Amino acid sequence: MPCGLQCWDANGKLIVDIGDYNTRYLGRTTVSIQGNEDVVSGAFAGLTEAGSFVVVISAASSKYVSPANFSARAYNGGFRVFKLLPNVNSITLTLDMYAFL
Repeated sequence: MPCGLQCWDANGKLIVDIGDYNTRYLGRTTVSIQGNEDVVSGAFAGLTEAGSFVVVISAASSKYVSPANFSARAYNGGFRVFKLLPNVNSITLTLDMYAFL
């Protein structure tokens, strides 16, 4: 089944549209980031730098932190997650992995 991703800003302007591409769901994983870390890496078979993307879908912590406070980037054979918010204690993130067809 074809799928894509569209994102709008607060004013309703379309800012990301990859609905023209077919993607394949590769799987889900979790990763923990400690309070003193700003970046964490993990391995995931099938990810490539040019043909994959990673989505942070949830963040579990003792205080509310949004998945939007993190950025994820695929590389060949793995991913990196960047913490965009300072002073966040240990947190566990759930990530979904996708590849373009």
